[in-house]
Amino acid sequence: MRSLLLRSLVGLAATGLVATVAVAGAQARLRGKVVDGTGAPVPNATVAITTDEIAGFRKEVEVHTDGTFTAVLLDATRHYVFHVEAPGFVPRDEPFKVPVGSTQNEFTLTLTSVEQARKVGGPELALEPGYAELGEARDMLARGKKAEARDALERAVAVDPKLLLGWSSLAQLEMDMGDARAALDSATHCLELDQESVSCLEVAANAAAALGLADQHRGFVERYQKLNPNDPAALFNEAVVYLNSMDDDAARPLLERCLASNPDFGKCLFQYGMLLLRAGDLEGAKGRLQHYLEVAPEGPDAATVREILKNL
Repeated sequence: MRSLLLRSLVGLAATGLVATVAVAGAQARLRGKVVDGTGAPVPNATVAITTDEIAGFRKEVEVHTDGTFTAVLLDATRHYVFHVEAPGFVPRDEPFKVPVGSTQNEFTLTLTSVEQARKVGGPELALEPGYAELGEARDMLARGKKAEARDALERAVAVDPKLLLGWSSLAQLEMDMGDARAALDSATHCLELDQESVSCLEVAANAAAALGLADQHRGFVERYQKLNPNDPAALFNEAVVYLNSMDDDAARPLLERCLASNPDFGKCLFQYGMLLLRAGDLEGAKGRLQHYLEVAPEGPDAATVREILKNL
């Protein structure tokens, strides 16, 4: 998933108290991959985990360019649902429950393209407003034609102004193309349809920041964090506020929560390793920094980490 907001911004305004999470059951790590009907990865998918057993629970999961994702469930005793979307594909809901005592919690989530659904799924989907344009946009993106894809998405939302996937895809594409004003407008339309759309909150926050709209940016970030109190990227950026103020004591628990949620989150690994280094915990710092190189060998801080490790 192309994560815009909390993965590209560094300095965020402090947002107050951090929610405390009550662990009601055993934890479980999930691994998965989003693929199309041919088994090829779908890199621009979004995955959210929900459950009716916890009021308001929604966990947005980062999907990498190879279609893979990982997640941690703090309470694996409940029934959950994967909600998967991608431009040009039919959205899918996949219920699941982690088997008791299982450590091999791997899932393959297959999305059906709009074109394929038309061929095998009957005429109903073919008549859905905007879906033909969504499929066209997907094809254009696959060919690297962003301008043409944007045109197709604009036609999709013109055909059906309530097409949530059309607005969210358009907002993300406009942000990718550097048109922050258009991205903010599209994301706002999306949020009018679904005020809890995490992907649109991400784009809206990024766009507002790019436009220098500090109050709007702060508001979007706060809404995002309320929906995802344990999102590792959100925790990282909250920690950065304290790191920028040289307040390691306040940043430390946030970075620890970040790594508890995703032990392979490169930015948290680097900053936590540096924090431990400043605290004099050389062995702890060495372990975190070595792990950083394992998960991000070509990351932006890799050269710095290698130089530090030479002296540890």
